[in-house]
Amino acid sequence: LDNLTKNLRLKITKIYGQPRRHMGRPSLRSIRREELLDAVVGIITTKGVAGLTVADVAKLAGTQSSKVHHYLGSREEMISAAVGRALISVEEIVLNALTSVEPENRLEAQIEILFGTSLLEPHINQLIDQLIAASYLDEGIRSNVSRMYKRFLEILINSFELAVPDLPEAERHQAAHTILALAHATPTFEWLTLDTNNINDGRLAAEQIVANAKLRCQEVSK
Repeated sequence: LDNLTKNLRLKITKIYGQPRRHMGRPSLRSIRREELLDAVVGIITTKGVAGLTVADVAKLAGTQSSKVHHYLGSREEMISAAVGRALISVEEIVLNALTSVEPENRLEAQIEILFGTSLLEPHINQLIDQLIAASYLDEGIRSNVSRMYKRFLEILINSFELAVPDLPEAERHQAAHTILALAHATPTFEWLTLDTNNINDGRLAAEQIVANAKLRCQEVSK
């Protein structure tokens, strides 16, 4: 992996802990924790954050409430872990897809991910939507979700830095911000069946932003 990928993963791990591993034998504690966290995510995606209780997590996981507290901590810690799960899931999808892509092609690869089907899985898309809804009433959730989106933006900005290094920093940030906003709004519009005839315009607009950035970069570098 390149230094960009390694640095981003180190930052995410520092905040949310180690992601799930698929190699080696996991510890009993990590297995139990992931099983309980699966239950937390399942409840949030179906009932929302307001419907999340320790008792329901224990029931869904087939264990006792004391075990939930032991492995996941307080309700607030469970929600924070759910945010971490969503971020790590997205981070793995994005960075794994970018690992074998040349720097100048990373933006196109990210648009494919942001506007494709990879992020529409319920444990990602619905979980994030429910957390955003709850963030309006809970400052702790808002802080965690904000941190998650800042990481999404950071990955996109770094791809702009690699693809169009001569473009002024302010223009790179503006382009990345606009694409992330389009990616966030598009599935919401689709869910609401709002202007379905133009539902692909978000992706087309993002692609045009990238094309314009590359042309602008060539002009600046002359």
